[in-house]
Amino acid sequence: MLNFSSLENIPDSIAKYIVLMMFVLPLVFALTMKKKYIYAGAEDTKGWRNLKYWVFFLCLIMTGLYLYF
Repeated sequence: MLNFSSLENIPDSIAKYIVLMMFVLPLVFALTMKKKYIYAGAEDTKGWRNLKYWVFFLCLIMTGLYLYF
């Protein structure tokens, strides 16, 4: 059984910052990837296959939803 009672003293602003950093971490990882890994197995290098764009937009949507609710 997990016991998270020690985390109840953390302020909400710090918890929100930690969660936002968890959204940013995949974004940083994707932005530092080389092109050969992004297009690995792809027949062409069209823009919609670029992983960097997908991760950016998904992180943007997740962050917006998290901040809204």
